[in-house]
Amino acid sequence: MTTNFKFNLLLKECPCKLVSIEKSGTKSASLATLYLFTALTVSTSALAEEISTAQSASIESSPTEHQMSDHNHGNAPAGVHGAELIGSGSFGFSYTPMFMHMSDNYIGSSTVSSQTIVTTIPSQMTMANGMGMPMAEMYRVVPTSMDTQSHMFNFMYGVNESLNLMIMASYQQKSMTMTTYSGSSGTTVLGSSLATTLGLGDTAISSLWRIFKDTSNDANLNFGVSLPTGSRTENITMLSPMLGAMNMPMYMSMRASYGMQLGTGTYDVLSGLTFLNHTNKWTWGAAWRGRFALGNNTEGYHYGDLNEVTGWGGYTYSPGLTWSARIVEGHQNQIHGSDPMITGLMQGTNPSFYGGTHTDLLGGVEIAGGPWGFKNKHLALEAGETVIQNLYGPQLGRSWVVNLALGASL
Repeated sequence: MTTNFKFNLLLKECPCKLVSIEKSGTKSASLATLYLFTALTVSTSALAEEISTAQSASIESSPTEHQMSDHNHGNAPAGVHGAELIGSGSFGFSYTPMFMHMSDNYIGSSTVSSQTIVTTIPSQMTMANGMGMPMAEMYRVVPTSMDTQSHMFNFMYGVNESLNLMIMASYQQKSMTMTTYSGSSGTTVLGSSLATTLGLGDTAISSLWRIFKDTSNDANLNFGVSLPTGSRTENITMLSPMLGAMNMPMYMSMRASYGMQLGTGTYDVLSGLTFLNHTNKWTWGAAWRGRFALGNNTEGYHYGDLNEVTGWGGYTYSPGLTWSARIVEGHQNQIHGSDPMITGLMQGTNPSFYGGTHTDLLGGVEIAGGPWGFKNKHLALEAGETVIQNLYGPQLGRSWVVNLALGASL
């Protein structure tokens, strides 16, 4: 599931999931953190009152910027944010959609069949056996694929040469295909169903601080707070394993699994560190991103800590055209706590079946608008797939991801 980390997360899911504060005092700690961060940004610039646009971040995403440059070298790849600052007094905007596909169920690093899940994995629900004693039921609904779209709208302002303020809003759409097995046991397939959730995600504000810069190198620090405005009470309808009157299929409506919800419901600290080097036509860099919940949400749970590191290299083939290659390593802990309304015979209702480690390889291209008369505008595309993953399962594994970035600065 996405845990959308996220982290193109990062990191719906995280989902594309920073030190957690456990249950005691979590609400006051969350509000204190939000107050301190807001006071910092307001005291830094009077512009804070002019920025009223809502910003949201999925479980797999953090607040991002992708400003436009017209250097003789490229920016960071489309899926890397916070690599460079815009200038003092400048405004920036970018649209950075992310598309991710998930397929195949994993336990650890191995794929498992749907038949194995429904015959060997006990659910959290129980039923009476022949002697009237409670026994765990097997899962009867297995997800087979999931698609996530995160449409992110990023706004920036350059307070000075060393500080940018950022706001991001996102629109999420998640679709899951599930196979339902007939009855309370066995491997007879009854049919399949498709469930979709969509709407606004969480809201976040952040800042980007330059901590070092010379003619070839940039080092930046990201810090922000995610606010719980995305829905975590979405309902879906799926095919029931039990037949109705005259053996007709029945559908059941219930609260969607954790990975299908649109927000985390928690106040999260968003942090990161980025290093970028430009040498002639070559660009390379490395970044760390983290997302840490400050406590449980009102439903009684929070996503596990998310950490992601990435490294990349780029080559400017001709003015305005840069090719890139990137590797990503991410890890997220399991969900802590649970929502009593998220229950049923589908594996996504178990909070233990979230999180794990993944390694992605991606390639991309950036087209800067300067050489064609579109100064301070650019388009970037990046696509790749997950080559290694080790998941707390059974859960759907990551398959491929596509990142886009389109924007401008003034």
